Amino acid sequence: MTVFWLALRTLQARRTAFLGSFVALVCTCSLITACGLLFQSALTSHPPAERYRGVPLVVSGKQSLSFTYGSGDGKNTEHVSLPERVRPTADLAGQLSAVPGVADVVTDVSLPVGIAAGGTEIATSDTVQLHGWSSARLTPYRLTHGRAPSAPGEVVVDSVLAHSAKLDPGARVSLADTDRVPGSYLVVGVAAHQHAHPAPAVFVTDAEARRLTGGAVDVFGVYPATGTATATVATAVGQALRGLPLTVRTGDSRGTAEFLDVDNALENVVALSATFGGISMVVALFVLAGTLALSVQQRQRELALLRAIGATGGQIRLLVCGETLALTALASVPGLALGAVLAWIIRAVLADHDVAPRAMRLDIGWIPLLVAAAATALTAQLAVLVTGRRAGRLHPAQALVEAAVPAARLGPGRLLLGLLCAAGGIITVAATSSLSGGVLTAIAAGAVMLLLVSAGLLGPLVSRLALALLGPFIRGLSRTTGFLAVANSRAHTRRVTSVFIPLVLCTALGGTLVFLQTSRSHAGHVQSRDRVLADRALDSRHGLPVSFVSTVRAVPGVTAAAGITPTTVVTGGWDSYAAQAITPEGGASGLLDLDVAAGSLDDLRGNAVAMSTAQVHGKHIGDTVRLWLGDGTQRDLRLAAIYRRSIGFGDYLLPYAVVARHTTSPLIQTVLARTVPRAHVDFAELAAANPGLRIRDSATLASADQDQEDLGAWTNYLLVALLIAFAAIAVVNTLAMATLARGREFATLRLTGATRHQVMRMVHWEAVLITVIALVVGTAITATTLVPFSEGISGNGTPYVPPLWAAALLGTALLLAMAGSLLPARAVLRARGEESSATG
Repeated sequence: MTVFWLALRTLQARRTAFLGSFVALVCTCSLITACGLLFQSALTSHPPAERYRGVPLVVSGKQSLSFTYGSGDGKNTEHVSLPERVRPTADLAGQLSAVPGVADVVTDVSLPVGIAAGGTEIATSDTVQLHGWSSARLTPYRLTHGRAPSAPGEVVVDSVLAHSAKLDPGARVSLADTDRVPGSYLVVGVAAHQHAHPAPAVFVTDAEARRLTGGAVDVFGVYPATGTATATVATAVGQALRGLPLTVRTGDSRGTAEFLDVDNALENVVALSATFGGISMVVALFVLAGTLALSVQQRQRELALLRAIGATGGQIRLLVCGETLALTALASVPGLALGAVLAWIIRAVLADHDVAPRAMRLDIGWIPLLVAAAATALTAQLAVLVTGRRAGRLHPAQALVEAAVPAARLGPGRLLLGLLCAAGGIITVAATSSLSGGVLTAIAAGAVMLLLVSAGLLGPLVSRLALALLGPFIRGLSRTTGFLAVANSRAHTRRVTSVFIPLVLCTALGGTLVFLQTSRSHAGHVQSRDRVLADRALDSRHGLPVSFVSTVRAVPGVTAAAGITPTTVVTGGWDSYAAQAITPEGGASGLLDLDVAAGSLDDLRGNAVAMSTAQVHGKHIGDTVRLWLGDGTQRDLRLAAIYRRSIGFGDYLLPYAVVARHTTSPLIQTVLARTVPRAHVDFAELAAANPGLRIRDSATLASADQDQEDLGAWTNYLLVALLIAFAAIAVVNTLAMATLARGREFATLRLTGATRHQVMRMVHWEAVLITVIALVVGTAITATTLVPFSEGISGNGTPYVPPLWAAALLGTALLLAMAGSLLPARAVLRARGEESSATG
């Protein structure tokens, strides 16, 4: 108890000395809190029920696959989400109707369509969805004008569409759907909804809806009998459907059956916050270790005196740990508050850029706050463990000697551990340099942290080597202040190490993660430019029918045309990959140049697949590739081609016929067309017959692909910016701590005749030395990780480093070093000058 009382008194008496550690702990707690709150918010958020607001219970397909590995105690089950809608069979309606307590069952299907009036597409905030009229009660919709549709050519439009396009019963509209030519429909009614905000909708007869969708069913809406509780019916329905890949949803979970992309987006936020939280804790551990070590070093004299008057090593360690624990408790309050604010800002930014769903609300619960406070305390205790252990291990006489003259040599244990960490980082890079995709970022961050730990452990040795090389040059530039800067740095290599390591962290981690992304974006831009041989791309917001490909091919001057649409495939476990489906089968080679390494895209027919070199894993042309399509359907396909240009495109290319009945929408996204060289091909008639059709050239298509790739890169840039900001605060914080503690040293220089300007010049040269050492070490770490990983990203070992970005990173490092050194030095000299004046 006496030791903790002494720790509290020490904090009270040396508030300025502990300010730097306090700032570092607040930043640490803020980052961990923000990640925890985002993690919980993504887990607890549910998209609100809009389309199914009026039905108490819905039955939909199970949107996940389960893979079980091993047996016995080693048995493990992994789940992977399915992005395409898993559709139940239509005959399930009879089975549901027979369940006791069920009064009625309504089938629902949604088909994206384009709607036009008078030859002009009606602009809407979201894609218009076509439904059968019987499913209007699921929201519910009520007729406000006219009547329900009763013939194939009749349609009811919702009141929002009717108001925006001035549609009344008797008007004619065209719907672009799965038919080759947009169908003309007579508006016979207008329907309005209450207390819901579903996507814009049009309703046709149930028979017409079945014709257009091929009899598919998205969801069954189940209405309990009067007087029967929803929970009772849900239990009975669940028992009746046991063993089938179906899910019974009530309450808030009904929205999940409606908005499939929301669940996937929430899973992305979970993965993002978990990954970022893990990296943040490692970075925080590194920052806190340096900051707390510097704080203990500055109190070496005080701790040495405690040892000299009889304090045991255990008491010294308990004192240091107690001070850190008390400081962590004080820092947790503002850290938790700032973390909540930071989480709110990140959530808003992610939602604005469509990375997180807008339905996601920030859930500030006590669990992530408690975990953040505990994680901050644990990180701080781990960070101070080595420093406190060494401070308590020194003998009293040795402690007094090191307080006056810091130890110059590295201990054998520290040297060995530093070399092992360096070897571990290099081995990690070498062993995983052939990987590609998002896993590179996590592995690269891990390799950087290993090399940073090595730099921290070997810091005094690195400092002495750098000073031996740079010293003569600095002394040549400034014979007085340069000499003092070099001599001072050489005498305090441990202080130099504590100061330049945060700067290395800023440059190495920031440079690696940023330039990994720029290298990937640049490779994606090059591949997008070279990949497309087609000179025209036709698309619309709602999609195009497969039969439209034949229409485009029939245009005079068009030599080849194919439809292409994105999807996703699962390879087992939790691995899912972006894929593309193309039609007609075997026509890809004339429209796409994927830089085929083996096989031919012309063989992409029937049950075939082409895959990128990153996913081959020892397979050869003709081998069987087992995949699960986007709705969970298992297929064994023949490997027809292996290609290299996959960035921004996908790792798998399949015939459209393979995935046609296993996607959420039967429509295709884009039709690629190749025309006769230098011929003027007129698509005007085609555009007039299909309102909303967009016709773009290949350069615009490549730019659109790059914009989609840059959207994913933007998230990485945001998180890297937060880490760099944290590291930058640590740089200024550590430099300020080191400089503010040098009042006695500056006073001695002034008493021996040095002017204030000379002292400032000395600090200036020290900052230059520290910056140069940090940039050299940081650049070496960045190159060690970046060059091999660039091979996995773009196929060559040359990373793409934009000159302006590199200059900004280097300039920021120099600015941080100068600001963290010169401003505190000026404050110390001013305080010492006032003290001298008062004394005199």
